[in-house]
Amino acid sequence: MYFFKFKISILAIFILFLTQAVTIAQSDSLVSRPKIGLVLSGGGAKGMAEIGTLKLIEKYNIPIDYVTGTSMGSIVGALYAMGYSADNIEQIARNMKWQEMFTGDIKRRLISIEEKDEEGKYLLEVPVKKGKPIISTGLISGQKIEMELAKITWSAHNISDFSKLPIPFACVATDIVHGKPILLNKGYLPDALRASMAIPSILSAVELDGNLLVDGGLVNNFPVSYAKQMGADIIIGVIVQSKLYKKKELNSMLKVMEQAASFENERVTKKEIKDVDLLVEPDIEGYDAGSFAPEDVDTLFARGYEAALAKEEAFKELSEKLKNYKDKRKPIIAPTNLYSIFIDKVKYEGLKKVSKGLVASKLQIKDSTWVTLKDIERGVAMVYGSKYFEKVNYRIIQENNLTTLIIKVAEQAFSIYKIGANFNNYFNTSLLLNGTYRNILGEGSKLLLNAKLGFQTEFSADYSIFTNLKPSIGFNTKIQYYNIEETFFNFTDSIDLRVQNDVFEGNIGLASTLSNSLLFGAGLQVFYKSVRSQDVRLSFEKPYRSAISTYAFFKMDTYDVRVYTNEGTALHLAASYVFGELNKTDDYFDKKYWKFLANYSQYFRIGKRWNYRHLVTAAATLNNNIFFSDRYFLGGAINFKDYIFPLEGFRFMEIMGQNIASVGVSLRFEPWNGKFIFINGNSGIAENTIKDMFNPNKFYFGASFGVGMRTVIGPVEYKISVNSLNNEINHWLQIGYSF
Repeated sequence: MYFFKFKISILAIFILFLTQAVTIAQSDSLVSRPKIGLVLSGGGAKGMAEIGTLKLIEKYNIPIDYVTGTSMGSIVGALYAMGYSADNIEQIARNMKWQEMFTGDIKRRLISIEEKDEEGKYLLEVPVKKGKPIISTGLISGQKIEMELAKITWSAHNISDFSKLPIPFACVATDIVHGKPILLNKGYLPDALRASMAIPSILSAVELDGNLLVDGGLVNNFPVSYAKQMGADIIIGVIVQSKLYKKKELNSMLKVMEQAASFENERVTKKEIKDVDLLVEPDIEGYDAGSFAPEDVDTLFARGYEAALAKEEAFKELSEKLKNYKDKRKPIIAPTNLYSIFIDKVKYEGLKKVSKGLVASKLQIKDSTWVTLKDIERGVAMVYGSKYFEKVNYRIIQENNLTTLIIKVAEQAFSIYKIGANFNNYFNTSLLLNGTYRNILGEGSKLLLNAKLGFQTEFSADYSIFTNLKPSIGFNTKIQYYNIEETFFNFTDSIDLRVQNDVFEGNIGLASTLSNSLLFGAGLQVFYKSVRSQDVRLSFEKPYRSAISTYAFFKMDTYDVRVYTNEGTALHLAASYVFGELNKTDDYFDKKYWKFLANYSQYFRIGKRWNYRHLVTAAATLNNNIFFSDRYFLGGAINFKDYIFPLEGFRFMEIMGQNIASVGVSLRFEPWNGKFIFINGNSGIAENTIKDMFNPNKFYFGASFGVGMRTVIGPVEYKISVNSLNNEINHWLQIGYSF
């Protein structure tokens, strides 16, 4: 009996011990640190205000275990999840050229020189694939944005599972087909961020895993619930979502778009916000999604920090509470900046019709070479500048002690139809129709078909194909016809004669691109020119001329933009030798002669608002008996076919000669963005003999004053001018891109 009682006592002690052990184990689990989630809302530029909260989080050493975000909040959140500090992120945000990123164009200097003549001429471009027009899902392709995202996230290119980032991360995009939220927590981080911020109609949609994605702010601009699903116990949230605007406040396109997306957001956000434990709401009044001006960004930084400081006691209290827990998060190592890296191998993805060789010749990065970040960005930009691709991006993968540079491309439609329109008081209204076809007649080839309709008519077919060598060597052939009514003035200041000039030219030659700014070539040309006039006072014994010539040229173009250039140089040198008659003219015209051309122009910035330009033009025909339409002209404000050159103050084609020369300077002021005031002064001479070209008494002088502005249909400008010949006031009006 005693033994039985003893056994019961031992069993009771064992059960008591076991109970205590379970209690202790349960107690240990109860004291494990609660997980902290950080949730950042979308809001475009207003997202700059979210960075202030990160500073308070760091000040009080609050460990963040999960990060979720939408749109701009996804970018700020991803950088924080990668290990960047609040100060790092603020510096990155300050350095990013936000306004420049939200344009579809790359720097003109990175466009291949053989493409520059076609840049900045058209109102509308319609790509066609398989006979069907392709309508873009946004005004901006996002090339610049994707390049920037690739740069700032380079250290995470290796990571395909965002939970493996130093802080687990996820962002939200909208499935535009089904109108539902898509949580992005895997894949290529820049692609996920680009999808989350794809503002509908502004930025093109992103296709990922079969879903067509746009800005996550359409369906969930404040993804608190996803942070909870990831395991967050306590939520710190920053919301920069605008309240619904009143009628009088809807005064911009961005505000209207925000309003359209905000009705559903208001409902979802009210639901999400209930689970936030520490909410920061910066004052964003007076700012919208597009407030990326440097002074606006500075104010948003400051307001964000002020809003976080207003909740400082709450941050401090949370920090004190977390000190009671033993388990600490491991320190996070901030990403290093990419200065240079050894590339073991270069791979290409997305190539279908364009050859790997063509891309490699533009990229100029080979296997087993050291490169800098600038080398990669320049190479990618040059590939994009070839115009064969809709998008070009890169990814750096480091695994098995090897570094691979992946160049990912999306090929451009190989048939593009374009329309341009222009009005000026020389040619009145003109319409330009263009068809551009790539890789149709050979890999790396381009065929341009142009028709210019209006007062002055022109048709051309231009075919070229370049090799993958460096420097690239190409073959070019061009056929063109144009006509123009040449006006001859006499010195009593009246129109003396009008002559209709019809020209047919056929060129075949070789060209080489030394860089994106340099091109030279040589070849043969066949031409046929005829002249006719309704004026009874004028008759031509030989009204036509046809011959064959050889030519050589050199071009340099470093202009930063084509319209209202800020800086850069343009140089065109050309020489041709006419040596063979195709029609018998007896000895009426010289059968062999030289022609030379030099055209130089350079722009300089003077501060932020001023611009200075100087230019020099000279052309000569070394011929004693010249055909009627082989003369050069000065006058007006445009260069036409390199035989009619501008001379401000004079009427179009007012001065004529076998040899011409001119010099000019201009000063331009931009009082408001896209609005210009300019003044031009120049001098020129036109004579039939070289000897007379050096007579200072025969120079003409002119000046003009004008205003201009950038518009969606191209530049609009008006000039008023005077000259030393007759002191008559002349006018110039242009609307639209010139061509």
